[in-house]
Amino acid sequence: MKTKKCKHCQEEIAKSAKRCPKCGGKLGMPGWAKALIIVVIIFGCIVGCVNGCSNAVNDAVEDTKNSYKDINGKTSFKVNETFQNKYEKITMTEVNTNVTDYSEYLGPKDGNKIIALKFEVENINEENDELYVSSMSFNAYADGEAVDSYMYGSDKYKDLSATLGKGKKAVGYVLYEVPKNAQKITVEYNADFWTDGNAIEFVVQ
Repeated sequence: MKTKKCKHCQEEIAKSAKRCPKCGGKLGMPGWAKALIIVVIIFGCIVGCVNGCSNAVNDAVEDTKNSYKDINGKTSFKVNETFQNKYEKITMTEVNTNVTDYSEYLGPKDGNKIIALKFEVENINEENDELYVSSMSFNAYADGEAVDSYMYGSDKYKDLSATLGKGKKAVGYVLYEVPKNAQKITVEYNADFWTDGNAIEFVVQ
């Protein structure tokens, strides 16, 4: 018969014994040790679940961010170049950097000029979600400084504003008042309202 020593009295006893027949001492694992092991196991499971959930959330957020980025990874576009993500296609199809046929009462300030940019927007969302587009979605900069939008006041330059269903397009203009001596004019568009890092630009001049 295999034996072991009692940890209490050091007598040789049967290895399978749960209690020492000599001194009566318990030979199993102490209750506190069992409880500690259970706590450690539970804690490990909780940490694993939290990490798994956190990773899943981070992956979902990253996938969402990527779905708003250009499919070719571009962030800058010229006239007739198309920005396309999972939901929309946007093309600046026409550029007029010196609009002159405005009313004398609605002219630009001294040293400024009016530019008109024509955009085509298409909803390519595979689902039936609507896409809202507006001239207010675009922000213009002259040599890195924000400039004001311009209200033309006639139907010649139709405002870019529409709610598009799946597969539908809209065509319209956005107009700005910029300095005549501006060296670089760009228009910024952010496809993802919640994430500033997804902004792209259309180079006007």
